[in-house]
Amino acid sequence: MQDSLDAAREAIDDDDIWHKLDIQIHSRQTDLGRLDGLLAGRPSLGIESLGPHAQLEIDRASWYALIESELSDPPTMAVLQAAMATLSQLARENDLLFAFDAETAQWWTPEVLSALHLAIPFVPDDHVRVAVEAVERKPGVGHLVRSRGLAKFARPDLAARVPKRDAPILAEILHDLVRLLAEGETISAGDRVRLRDLPALTMIPRSEDALSDAPADSATLYELRDLLDDGSAGPNLDRLLKSARPKPKLPILR
Repeated sequence: MQDSLDAAREAIDDDDIWHKLDIQIHSRQTDLGRLDGLLAGRPSLGIESLGPHAQLEIDRASWYALIESELSDPPTMAVLQAAMATLSQLARENDLLFAFDAETAQWWTPEVLSALHLAIPFVPDDHVRVAVEAVERKPGVGHLVRSRGLAKFARPDLAARVPKRDAPILAEILHDLVRLLAEGETISAGDRVRLRDLPALTMIPRSEDALSDAPADSATLYELRDLLDDGSAGPNLDRLLKSARPKPKLPILR
């Protein structure tokens, strides 16, 4: 594997970017269950898409590489691109069985990774997901619509709770905001945001399950709320949803 990593470093050809990647090789037998913990829950839902024997191959894997990085506010996406270039090189050298994105629970096959190239335009949508929670965590609080993966762009993820019928509307709005953040926009607690001709929103730092407030300096998730006329945050997104819902078409009488 080291030969493949050396080849990836040469292909990236930027030592400053390369050294921002923390690449560690671990034995599954001595990692105190870290890999099993990463693969528990949501990740298991996507394994079936890899093929009928994927689960067996993953269970039998005894070694794995972990690629991590701590980002403050990168001016470009070069670090994430370098991580993907490294995975691509490992795949081309047959040193990779599967790759797993712990932020989005997305699986990558060697065939897909081998086809990646530094010259191919980088697509942020490949690295951030917007998902709708199937079941309310508490009765009546609404279904959570949230992003996953913005930590790879040094940004907090975004979320909101809405009635299930409005989840597709909010998912589309959230996707537009996520793309802006992935492309370099920044947000802070209490910021006011206006998208298209929709009512203004504000950002509230929340816990990872979006059920309680969190300190602004450490929150990894911001909840979207209506911005009220007095400048405070509303309790929900009633204003936004009222404006964003499709307007009923009236019959035309002749």
